[in-house]
Amino acid sequence: MMDEILQGLLFLLAMAALGYQLLAMWVLRAWRPVLTEADGVSLLAADETLPALSLLKPLHGDDGHLYACLRSFCLQDYPCYEIVAGVQDADDAAIAVVQRLQREFPELDLRWVLTEEKTGRNPKVNNLTGILGACKYDLLLISDADIVVGPHYLRQLLPQLADPHTGVLTCLYRGLAEANLASRLLASQINSLFLPSVLVSTRLGPNIFCGGATMALQRSTLQALGGLQRLADQLADDYWLGAHARQLGKATILADYVVDTRVQEANFRVFYQHALRWARTTHSVQPMGYRLAFFSYPLPLVTLLTPWLLLGSGWGGIIPLGMVLLLRLVYHRQIMHKLSATDTWVIALLADFVGLWIWFHGLFARQVAWRGAQFKVGADGRLGGQDGAR
Repeated sequence: MMDEILQGLLFLLAMAALGYQLLAMWVLRAWRPVLTEADGVSLLAADETLPALSLLKPLHGDDGHLYACLRSFCLQDYPCYEIVAGVQDADDAAIAVVQRLQREFPELDLRWVLTEEKTGRNPKVNNLTGILGACKYDLLLISDADIVVGPHYLRQLLPQLADPHTGVLTCLYRGLAEANLASRLLASQINSLFLPSVLVSTRLGPNIFCGGATMALQRSTLQALGGLQRLADQLADDYWLGAHARQLGKATILADYVVDTRVQEANFRVFYQHALRWARTTHSVQPMGYRLAFFSYPLPLVTLLTPWLLLGSGWGGIIPLGMVLLLRLVYHRQIMHKLSATDTWVIALLADFVGLWIWFHGLFARQVAWRGAQFKVGADGRLGGQDGAR
């Protein structure tokens, strides 16, 4: 009797994973992303209706792609904006990249600041605090250093901030990988696992995703939620920016625009640390949702269940695996078409299996590697230690 109950539960678990795959495919079918290479629009807002903007760029080193990433922001078709880049080390290699762009775009209000602000344990928030003090305008847009955008990025996004009920405007991102395996694995996890999971979550309820690739908001909103200081010790600073704005009754809006992120992982260890930090970040802000996120890895999950299903159902137990595998291959083609991406199905399937293991590790991990240091992460998502874990 107990064996029959267990077999039934395992079968239901496999069907739930299959159901998630079908749901993700349905959501993707209706999604109309605006990609960086095709971000032109037929009806652009008139220049006089577009507010002046401060674009905040926290920088840390140069991975070889920083020039191309920053240059895409210098090419914006937008009437009035400034770019303020920040570093926290006078010898940071990013400074030379910014100076090169200053010479290339002398008419652009592009500046860099060296700041020693230490408002908390989050190095990115420390950097942003110093950058914010040098910004002139009330409309703010924060974007990570590894992001590439199209020339109409600002025109596409900012009109959506005109709604007074909007707190933070954010974007999803497409992973563009280097040729090595580690980079391709992370890009595949971004494109095939992370991005669709956000879309599914948004379709099922109000959007709570807020990502560092793009966070646009009014200075008054930032002040009302308590300023950057309120994020200073949080690992998931981007999530909490949106969450605190929602506490003020302002929505976090997910735009259809999809920016690009350069994925350059030196080796498997670097990739694993990066992915584990993301997993631990999600776990810190949505613990219950994270525990249920194994459903978003339907193929490896059903693969693990198949031996037990075979014991109870004979060869019929392999049917769920065959169905999930077929759907996963169709889904891979679907997401590659939507994103104009080129991940191979072999990399995608490998990324799925590695991703499930990282999900499991993220349930118990208490430390993360970030910018060469180890940080302890508390149950509330706060970073422990000052220069490393304690």
